[in-house]
Amino acid sequence: MIGNQASAYTTTAQRDVRDHRRAFKTTGIWFFRGLLLIPFVLMGPEIISAILGRPGAVANISASVADVLGTSTFLIFIAMLAVTPIHTVTGWRWHIILRRDYGIAMFATAATDITLAAITTGDTFPGTVLTRVGGHTFLFAGTLSTLLLVPLVVTANRRAQSWLGRHWKSVQRITYVVWATILLHLFLLFGLTTIFLYAIAVSAPLTFLRVPPVRRWWGATRRTGTARVLRTMVAIVLLGIFAAGFVPLVRELAEKGSAAFVLQAHHD
Repeated sequence: MIGNQASAYTTTAQRDVRDHRRAFKTTGIWFFRGLLLIPFVLMGPEIISAILGRPGAVANISASVADVLGTSTFLIFIAMLAVTPIHTVTGWRWHIILRRDYGIAMFATAATDITLAAITTGDTFPGTVLTRVGGHTFLFAGTLSTLLLVPLVVTANRRAQSWLGRHWKSVQRITYVVWATILLHLFLLFGLTTIFLYAIAVSAPLTFLRVPPVRRWWGATRRTGTARVLRTMVAIVLLGIFAAGFVPLVRELAEKGSAAFVLQAHHD
C-alpha cells in the first residue's frame, strides 16, 4: 500500500515537472516570437503617417528605414543562424522551431525595408528603382540577399520538405549564399568599420560551430560528458566574441529605433 502511494506520488511529481518544463518552453518560444514585432512597432508610426499623407513623413521614413529595418533584418538573421549552434553546444531542441519563424520574419522585414526604400529614397538615389539598384553595388547586394530569401521562405514547411525530399537541404543551403551577400552588402556600405566589423564578430562563432569536425566533436563529447572544461572555455570565448558584435548592433537598433518612434510621436 505504502509502495503504491509512493509510486503514485513520484509519477505525479514527474508529470508536474514535465508540465512545468513544457510551459516554460512554450513561454520561451512565444517570447522570442514576440521580439520579431519590434521593428514594425518602431517603424509603425512613420508608416502610418506616410499613409495618411502627413508632411515630412516620407522624409522620416527615408532617414530611418535603413537604420531600423536594415539593422533589424540582420539581427533577425543572426538569431536564426544561432539556433543550430545553440543546439550543438547545449543539446536543446525546444527552440529549433524558431529557425523557421525567424527566417520568415527576416524575409518580411527585409521585404518591407526594400519596398519602403524604393518608395522613399528617390532624393538620395535618383532614378528608377532598377537604375538605383544597378548603379550602386551595395544596393544590388542587399536586393540580391532579399531575393535569395524567396526560395527559402517558400520551402520553409513540411509539405515542401516532403516534396523536395533529399533536395530540400540543398535549397536551404542558399542560406549561406544569403549570409555572404549580406556581409558583402555591409562591407560595400560601411567598409572595414563599425557595422561590418560587428557583423564579422557575430558571424565568426556561428561559422566556427558549423565546421563539420567541430560540430561532430562537440556533439560527441556533450553526449558522453567528456571535455567539459575545454568545451566551457571555448564556449565562453565564442560567446564573448559574439556579444562583442551583437550587443552594439542591438544598441544601435535601440537608439535609432527609439529616435524614429519618438520623432514621429513628437510630430504627431
